[in-house]
Amino acid sequence: MLQATVDRLAQLSSPEKIFIVTGSDFYDEVGRQLPQLPNKNIISEPIGRNTAPCIALAAMLIEAKDPNAMMAVFPADHHIGKPDKLINTIVKLVHTIDKNPDKLGVIGIEPSLPETGYGYIKLGELMDDNTYIVEEFTEKPDYKVAKKYFESNQFFWNSGMFFWKAKTILEKFETYMPELFNCMKPLRANGENKDIYKTITNIYPGLPSESIDYGVIEPSSVNKEVIVAPCNPQWNDVGSWRSMYDLLDSDCNGNRSVGKHISINSSGVLAYSSKRVIATVGIENVVVVETEDAILVLNKDKAQDVRSISDQLKKEGLDQLL
Repeated sequence: MLQATVDRLAQLSSPEKIFIVTGSDFYDEVGRQLPQLPNKNIISEPIGRNTAPCIALAAMLIEAKDPNAMMAVFPADHHIGKPDKLINTIVKLVHTIDKNPDKLGVIGIEPSLPETGYGYIKLGELMDDNTYIVEEFTEKPDYKVAKKYFESNQFFWNSGMFFWKAKTILEKFETYMPELFNCMKPLRANGENKDIYKTITNIYPGLPSESIDYGVIEPSSVNKEVIVAPCNPQWNDVGSWRSMYDLLDSDCNGNRSVGKHISINSSGVLAYSSKRVIATVGIENVVVVETEDAILVLNKDKAQDVRSISDQLKKEGLDQLL
């Protein structure tokens, strides 16, 4: 998926302008998978601190290379069924930001269900070329609110694909996340200095852990500083068992599987098996996951709630199962 993400960008940018931010454990593997990228463009984080710090880090390094650079952020866990639609929307959105360099841009995805795992964007005033001022930005609402948004036909999912001038996003960090910005100032000063990774290692453990959505996008949208370009490129954020279900081929009863699945009078089932056969009888809309040391069973519509199991395992001292 990382390789597919970079391949999509080939229509928009050259390899020397593509940067990857990754954990230190994956640095060598990323270089192996993406030999076309310069090694210095693979940025290693010594410790995870959510998306705001890694985006700020990339923005500072990019601004050091080009103070007027247009910057785009692409998560590497997205499946895009119609990449040409996405590219066309990106071109329009970037054109609008070029004319309005004080704005932050985001791709909005037409929702297909009341998903609680995504942020929601309400369209506001039309700018130009099918781009809109963001009227409201809500990060991961509960099911009742998500259902209301979905049925209103006025909201789009936040794709996590962002576009802005590197200089502009750093100004927003300084305004809305001053603690993070001040901690990271030495990185901005060092630019491409050969000791940059020593500085990163020293700074990162003390950084606040925060998402770009909570830290910057939400407060910026309140001040009408965010624009959205709606798109429907058959997008799937492969971050839940529900999204895995959506990507797999279906039998005549809507059952989908990885591994051996025997289904009797069952429908809408996702069966994921690493070794053993999964057999289901008379059930609907259920996910069954078999691994070497655990079995997970959940309602497909509650797929985002699986994170609560992680919390419970930690409480019970079963971290080895995570």
